[in-house]
Amino acid sequence: MKLPKKIKLYCKHCGRHTEHTLKEFKRRQTRGLAWGERVKRKYKLKGYGANKIKAHKTTTVYKQNKKPTFLARCSVCGHYTYFVIDKRMKKVELVNV
Repeated sequence: MKLPKKIKLYCKHCGRHTEHTLKEFKRRQTRGLAWGERVKRKYKLKGYGANKIKAHKTTTVYKQNKKPTFLARCSVCGHYTYFVIDKRMKKVELVNV
């Protein structure tokens, strides 16, 4: 799916509809002291490798597609908001229009 790089959205900070520029949201590195990371580190020290963590649900279904998330930046005040498309899709492309 092709999306324009600039979209008119409502800015809560300005209180009106302004033009927003979109960029793709990417996750940061996980926190090293989080619970899952501590367990991984514990298993690495014992020599098992990091893949010994049991999932809470044994019947997990991994989805092939993701719901695309973007960061929308207001052109007036520079405030960032999330812009999520509620449909799953394999590929999303930002295009200049």
